[in-house]
Amino acid sequence: MPGGKAKVTVDVVNTGSRDGEEVPQLYIHPKVSSVTQPVMRLAGFERIALKAGEKETVSFAITPDMLAILDTDMHRVVEPGVYELMVGPSSDNTKTARLTVGGGAASGQPPLPPPPVGSASGLVSNFDEGKVAANYGMWIPASDSMNGGKSKSTLKIVEPGANNTKGALEVDGEVISSGTPYAFAGALFSPNQAIMQSVNLSNKKAISFWAKGDGKTYVLLVLTDQRDGSNGEPAMQPFTAGPEWKQYTFAFSDFETDGSDIKGLGFLHAQEPGTFAFQIDQVEIK
Repeated sequence: MPGGKAKVTVDVVNTGSRDGEEVPQLYIHPKVSSVTQPVMRLAGFERIALKAGEKETVSFAITPDMLAILDTDMHRVVEPGVYELMVGPSSDNTKTARLTVGGGAASGQPPLPPPPVGSASGLVSNFDEGKVAANYGMWIPASDSMNGGKSKSTLKIVEPGANNTKGALEVDGEVISSGTPYAFAGALFSPNQAIMQSVNLSNKKAISFWAKGDGKTYVLLVLTDQRDGSNGEPAMQPFTAGPEWKQYTFAFSDFETDGSDIKGLGFLHAQEPGTFAFQIDQVEIK
């Protein structure tokens, strides 16, 4: 794949006596893969109009991103090996060419930046220092007020924390229905000191924290470059903050991310008007 790209071409001929249209389709399948793949995966198509007896050559550019898969660690990679490139008018009528990708291939994206300083231990915050702080990034109140809503929240340190530790983060506030599409309030952890700027945490696999509170259902929301609310609904998972401390652990795969573009974690009460109060402690991305 010189220059990081390859190309497959096919000649399409209208052998009939009438003008018509055809839709050449490109399917890709790795001969060997560390993760089970579909027998045929549609990777592209093009609709063309042909006069009777006319021939046209159609080309498909093959980029590393088209070959990339999520491996067993939920990292997006292009695995070395042989790929079958199948082109035809339908999945059951194709011609096959083979593309060999050498070792060291990448997804076609720029190299990932290093993980943020302070993230190596996996601990984000234990709140034992008596202040709302993190080993990297920062905590801020979050609500729909940024979208014109009226919900609100506050953050403060309370004692004791989970497992008889010194402190925990208390999040309280009120969700107010005001016509916004998604009413919410809570706490946001930004792993970057610049809000809504992503960091690379692909060397981690899961988010873990302890929670207790008023018995209501909350959500852990993960913001990424691919899904930050402006270009796709963020992925989220529910948790209940009951009267006793309980640990929750969610894999990055639960949020359909490999961790390479994390913008923030939201611990939120959403869509249910009224006051709320919960605590979190021992927050880790590990």
